[in-house]
Amino acid sequence: MVAGPMVPRRSRISGTAGWSEALEVLRKDGAVVLTGLTTNGSGGGPVPDFQTLASTLPARLFPGGAGGLGGQAAGEPPHLLSPRAPVNGVHDELREAQRRGLYLPGSGLEPHTDGYVYGDDLPDYVFLLCEQPSAQGGANVLLDGQALLAGLGTVSDEGGSQLAEWLQSTPVDLSEPGETGITTGRLAEGPVVQWHRTPSGRKRLKFRRQVNIQQAQRLRSWHPLKATSADQVSHLPCSNVSDVGYLSLWRPLTSADKLAAAAAESKLHELDLVIQRASVVAFAEHSFSLAAGEALVIDNYRMLHGRLPYLPASEEKVSETERRFWRVWSWTSEGSGLPPDGAGSSHPLNDKVFGARQAGDSRTDL
Repeated sequence: MVAGPMVPRRSRISGTAGWSEALEVLRKDGAVVLTGLTTNGSGGGPVPDFQTLASTLPARLFPGGAGGLGGQAAGEPPHLLSPRAPVNGVHDELREAQRRGLYLPGSGLEPHTDGYVYGDDLPDYVFLLCEQPSAQGGANVLLDGQALLAGLGTVSDEGGSQLAEWLQSTPVDLSEPGETGITTGRLAEGPVVQWHRTPSGRKRLKFRRQVNIQQAQRLRSWHPLKATSADQVSHLPCSNVSDVGYLSLWRPLTSADKLAAAAAESKLHELDLVIQRASVVAFAEHSFSLAAGEALVIDNYRMLHGRLPYLPASEEKVSETERRFWRVWSWTSEGSGLPPDGAGSSHPLNDKVFGARQAGDSRTDL
């Protein structure tokens, strides 16, 4: 049985009520869907535009002293360290990726974690606000890294337990190279599975996965829907998953000798296969959709997120048919802290943030 896929619970927000319950669900489950956001404007006033609404969500969910840098007592809500983090339209990002030849409109997205451009200083939470869902397809999927790890430890043979132990003890290269990803991320090295101790004493899993875009484009689960297709996407049976090749971008350390590198590569491929199998189940049986005005909040340390292919917007009616989502990356006191140069855009193709501002570091240039 494949462990990991999950469908998040929904928490209804009514004005100022519901936020503490939503935070409790998020911390327990690793993800939560906020509903009711556009039916109750703040203070009974008019509902803001979606980009503005998205910008307010982190501070409302993490009220433990927005921007505070002090200690966090046990049971106290997290402090938001990035109250002015930019809000980006996922739809805008995809248009830019299409312009650069990196994206085919309507493509699926294999489960991954965000923020590789920041290396070890990745955001610990991600907000995705739906302004307009896909006309067809585009449902979300989540994989719980904590469940994946626990599943490895309970398999009948020793291989799973050995892999789980190796993942928590052996450093590998966790950064993303531009030739197989979207942009070149900052250097990051360490075990795939790490445990971060929060100021309040809680242990958080820190699990990262980036995807080889060129390899993922060969999958049937990547291909955009067509107007004549059913709202279903065919997926490879679990028994055939190994045929699709290695999707993840983890790599052995460049400093490793030939024998150690080969051993590491074998383990990384083994883990990739586990995730691929869990992804097949997630796409086929555990996908979920967001309605306009709902927001998905993800623990980016723990959860991998992806989406099913969808029907691209028609050129004649783009505003009526486009899948429109707004994203905010957030850093809190329960993570490892802000990047040295502060919280930037969640748009990895933004030259101004990830290129010009960091032109002195070749690992972050586009």
